[in-house]
Amino acid sequence: MVFDKYIKGKAFNMTELIKGFILFIQNSYGVFAKPYETYREIVKSVHPVQIFPLFVFIGLYFFFAGVVRHGLHPYIVAKSGITISMVTLTTYALVVLSIYSVGRLLKGEGKLSGVAIAWGYSLWPTLIWFYMTSTLYFLIPPPRTSSLAGQLFSYAFVVASLILFLWKGILYYLTLRFALKLDLQRIIIASIIIFPAGIGYALLMYKLNIFRIPFI
Repeated sequence: MVFDKYIKGKAFNMTELIKGFILFIQNSYGVFAKPYETYREIVKSVHPVQIFPLFVFIGLYFFFAGVVRHGLHPYIVAKSGITISMVTLTTYALVVLSIYSVGRLLKGEGKLSGVAIAWGYSLWPTLIWFYMTSTLYFLIPPPRTSSLAGQLFSYAFVVASLILFLWKGILYYLTLRFALKLDLQRIIIASIIIFPAGIGYALLMYKLNIFRIPFI
């Protein structure tokens, strides 16, 4: 009997993991191709396991960034990657709690888990930008020339960054819109409250020499 329960428990866990991974693939594509429809579905069926692969990619990025900055020094890279990964998880939790708290203050509806999942997927443009920046730093390290090729590179980087920033803004809006059911007016009020706190946090991280640009 105990063995049967153990087998059933393992099967259930494996089923949940597979379901979460499938949702991760589907929703990751959806937040890029059709974010409005995807976010509306995300908050209806909350499955926390689904964003675990995203945080694996985030953790791998910090180890990659450590190699780019410090070279192949296992101790330094591991220490830097673990430290920044923990700070990033803390930042994620603080942002989720802030969005949820302000949303509830403004009479929003929804669950904390829904906000956590929705905001988790909003980290995709952030992750892509950081990967892009570190990869370009490795392939084309500064200082970069003021030649035509150098200027074209700078323009292309700025355009790509603006596109990712716009995508991030859309996912932020959809998080508040669907996870907390806020209308546009209350989203603007929430942003007036949240943004100054976010800027203050970013400055604190900069002063502590943890993030030049926070992973939010």
